[in-house]
Amino acid sequence: MKTDINNLKVAIFDFDNTLAIHKDKEFSKHRRESEEKFLNYFLKAYLNPDSFYDVIEPCYRSDSLYKLINMLRNKGIKIYCLSGMKFSFHLKAKENFVHKYYGNDIEIIASESQERKVAAVKIIQKVNNCNLNEILFVDDIEENIIMLKDIGVNAILVDDVDSMLLNKQQN
Repeated sequence: MKTDINNLKVAIFDFDNTLAIHKDKEFSKHRRESEEKFLNYFLKAYLNPDSFYDVIEPCYRSDSLYKLINMLRNKGIKIYCLSGMKFSFHLKAKENFVHKYYGNDIEIIASESQERKVAAVKIIQKVNNCNLNEILFVDDIEENIIMLKDIGVNAILVDDVDSMLLNKQQN
């Protein structure tokens, strides 16, 4: 399915390994190594929201997504970050990262699990009074892309954003 940016009203991006590219690819594995590491991860995020994703759990911005977001923003498309989270202790840290590297106009939403992203997208659809096929969803998890495509959302893997941008430039 080819996504026409001109037909979109809403764009939704995942956080981990989508908007925020983790320098440590095993970041989630490390916090599961012990209860102490698990608790400290969320404690540090809660206590250091301004610097957590720069210093403690270093991430960098995706240049491709930055370009895409600016294109969408210029067309007046509402932009969200939807992150599957077990706790909200690192919500402020995620929000700070997104606002610092992508812009303050992106609203951060959390779902309790990856599976709940479908429900979250349906709620965002109703909030924005649009059709599901007027939503772009970008994530790094293929199962999420499949679930959202199945209900009619323009869902693409983050790895496919470059080809989407290239197609946009050629049109």
